[in-house]
Amino acid sequence: MPSLLPRSKQLRTALAVAGAVVFVGIVIIILVVAAGNDDKHKPAASTATKPSTTGTTKDAKKQSLKLVLGRVVVQDTGFPTRVRPPVRRAVMAATQRYFDYAIQAPLAHRKVNNAYSNVFDTGVNGQAAGRDRATMTEEATGPIRGPVRMLASPVRLDALGDPYGKPALVGASISLQVNAATPTGKLRIVRHTELTFAYESGRWRVTAYKVTVRRSIAGKSTSTTARSKPGTTA
Repeated sequence: MPSLLPRSKQLRTALAVAGAVVFVGIVIIILVVAAGNDDKHKPAASTATKPSTTGTTKDAKKQSLKLVLGRVVVQDTGFPTRVRPPVRRAVMAATQRYFDYAIQAPLAHRKVNNAYSNVFDTGVNGQAAGRDRATMTEEATGPIRGPVRMLASPVRLDALGDPYGKPALVGASISLQVNAATPTGKLRIVRHTELTFAYESGRWRVTAYKVTVRRSIAGKSTSTTARSKPGTTA
């Protein structure tokens, strides 16, 4: 799972109260085993371990795929925490922007929109746009011929509340399958994306990430994983 070192003043205050070691340990448990209770008891949806037929599918060359919200899971460290609609909308909008700019844009138009890095905070955007670019985006996919079929799972949110009942960290998890034809054969891409958001400078931004990509073409497969590293800017 991505390293979850908070960068905002709000998070640092929560950690000082709850205890840094205990807090991070809880975060890891939440995002690995999805411990806790469903916010508002939402019905179970995809756990984002694999793309589900309950998600959405589109031809990327004709129309952008709109991500949908799935299960919301909350872990409290103090007062009961609610992930209210404005928080959900902000996290979903940022996740959609990353998905549109880094994944859909190159598949449809063969060019990454570099604005995808603005979704990440200053501690990790250099990594996401630099050394991890090949994994974080589909820039290197190559020419596509014919339709690009994408199937996305619902986006699962895993939230950790601070001692005062406010969301401190919100993890967004999504899986994606891509099928397309290329001049060298059929292409299949499977992506598993985990973005961890913190509220910083007036908005929710990605403070940690883990992305795994498996690409298969003409019988040959490759797999790469990108993880953010705290304290590194490039």
